[in-house]
Amino acid sequence: MNIIKILAEKTLMPDLKIKAFLDSAPHRYKKYTIPKRNGGVREIAQPAKELKFMQRIISSELHKKLKIHENAYAYIENRDIKKNAFQHKDQAFLLKMDFCDFFHSIKPDDLNKCLIKNELEVNPENINYLRKLFFYKKTKKSALTLSIGAPSSPFLSNAIMFEFDTIVTKLCTENNITYTRYADDLTFSSNQKGILINFPTEIKIILQAMESPKLTINEAKTVFASKGCNRHITGVVINNDNNLSVGRKRKRYISSMIHKFTLKKLNSIETHRLKGFIFYINHIEPTFIESMISKYGLDVITSIKKYNGL
Repeated sequence: MNIIKILAEKTLMPDLKIKAFLDSAPHRYKKYTIPKRNGGVREIAQPAKELKFMQRIISSELHKKLKIHENAYAYIENRDIKKNAFQHKDQAFLLKMDFCDFFHSIKPDDLNKCLIKNELEVNPENINYLRKLFFYKKTKKSALTLSIGAPSSPFLSNAIMFEFDTIVTKLCTENNITYTRYADDLTFSSNQKGILINFPTEIKIILQAMESPKLTINEAKTVFASKGCNRHITGVVINNDNNLSVGRKRKRYISSMIHKFTLKKLNSIETHRLKGFIFYINHIEPTFIESMISKYGLDVITSIKKYNGL
């Protein structure tokens, strides 16, 4: 796969101009931070419009050649947080783990090794331009790393994690444990009491033995849960009836926001936020939206869904 040739055909730019553009690509990012749900901030590195276009072109080509594991549920067509949680809904015991600094821990060499494992030709020039196309520099002196914000990063991370997902799936199958991964969130579940207790150690052993990528577990986010207490998986609640839910607290909050909307007490930003919640909840737990229609009327819910105010 000659990426310069592919980009030249798709962009109608001459080879030399594409090469010059890619040489500067790791610095063509707009960086900003957003607050994390549990405190702190997350850095987003958004590629320039032209770079984003090129990343999508080559990602599309790699999609045809790189394998994604069936237990990976993030950023994949027809897989999402609901389907991720659904795999675990009938299991009584749950273990959740999280990687430290997932995207930023993935390096150009990890992509190179992934390409080799998938038996793709990796001549030095191609690899050099792939590194520059997909990875960014936080500062002039920092190493290249995968960014949060590039359209190619989710797909590449899933492809690079294929070996890890395969090894972990094999171990889980042998122990009758259900495993899924949603980006950096690992979820394990079982109906056998006690079997998950030593699994954090097993996962660390697998990570230490792997040549690529080099990842570590955020031990502060390792959580054991069981039926009878709140089981949350990537924001989705599994209730005691083994049904997927958005949770009582969020339902109360949404109901109060709808009430304020009927009284014209929400500003534009709050109404847009409510609109997003309505679509999200309708996907996860549509029966709750039906109850809101019964309570506030179809016209109110439809108005929220169609809201486009500034």
